[in-house]
Amino acid sequence: MYQQSDSWNEHIQILKIIVEMFLPHMNHLTLEQTFFSQVLPKTVKLFDDMVYELSSQARELSSQNLEIQTTLRNILQTMVQVLGALTGCVQHVSATQESVILRNIQSLPSSVLHVIRSTFVHCKNSESVYSGRLHLVSDLLQALFKEAYSLQKQLMELLDVVCMDPGADENDDVLNMVFGE
Repeated sequence: MYQQSDSWNEHIQILKIIVEMFLPHMNHLTLEQTFFSQVLPKTVKLFDDMVYELSSQARELSSQNLEIQTTLRNILQTMVQVLGALTGCVQHVSATQESVILRNIQSLPSSVLHVIRSTFVHCKNSESVYSGRLHLVSDLLQALFKEAYSLQKQLMELLDVVCMDPGADENDDVLNMVFGE
């Protein structure tokens, strides 16, 4: 688990560099092919792995077991950073133009929705997951929830300016976005 935690940190650092340094210079018409479809599925898998690890290790959490406490807190902090990087992606697309064609960002909404949902479910179940030791991580769970809520608001604002591909069936575009196909 501890090696995996280092790998997660490495992945999020790379993601943050890509989002902050390279994303602003990418052609907004090719973001789906060059970035979103390549990086976002890996980001979703990374996030799901972190949620699973939290749920698996939480029962060992105690104020005496500082190693587990530190590891779980680090995972939660990394999850907050993932949400921050996804927020950067959504903000970038929102700032690039007035309207956005869905097929140019197709992986973004479905990936963001998946991560938001996973976050809200984890936070909702946190009392049972962390049982009597919730106070040891509650500050980071609050930060995680706030970041997910902020990301949700950003996504809703982006979806307000998304338009369907004029040559495609609108229902197919929406279904593909929601189901990630």
